[in-house]
Amino acid sequence: MNLGPFPDTGPLPPPVSLRRATADDVPALAALYAVAAEQLGPQVYTADQVRAWQSFGRDTPAFRDYVLGAETWLADSAAGPAGFCGFDAAGEVRSLYVHPSLGRRGIGSALLTHVLGCASAAGLGHLEVWVTPFSRPLFERAGFTLVEVRREPYQGVVFDRYRLHRG
Repeated sequence: MNLGPFPDTGPLPPPVSLRRATADDVPALAALYAVAAEQLGPQVYTADQVRAWQSFGRDTPAFRDYVLGAETWLADSAAGPAGFCGFDAAGEVRSLYVHPSLGRRGIGSALLTHVLGCASAAGLGHLEVWVTPFSRPLFERAGFTLVEVRREPYQGVVFDRYRLHRG
């Protein structure tokens, strides 16, 4: 699946296509995750929250399961992964990240649309997801609705978490 052409929102990334993530992709996806936390986090989180969020990408076994324990798709380009999104057999969308330098170009929407189609083809009639303030609007535009808000600690820092449902 080719994701171009991208909306005219600045310099365009190289052509991007979707493919399944593999074990070899995990280090690059962890780096993308950490960059997203580092660059986007300060817009809505404290410095301690950003450090806690970013730390998950360095937790190799947990992050590896986050990617490989789901059907994870990545937006691939000659420059490396532009983003990734995955879901599991229980109907949980487990990830959706786009490199911050490539945001607002349709990559996240294309990844989510593809994953929703894969989940539907797998017979999943409803999906659940925990989202951040960054991804919540994208999921809501895709038909997800808010069902729960939780205030929970992660790495000793409290975060507001938003649970959304579709279907």
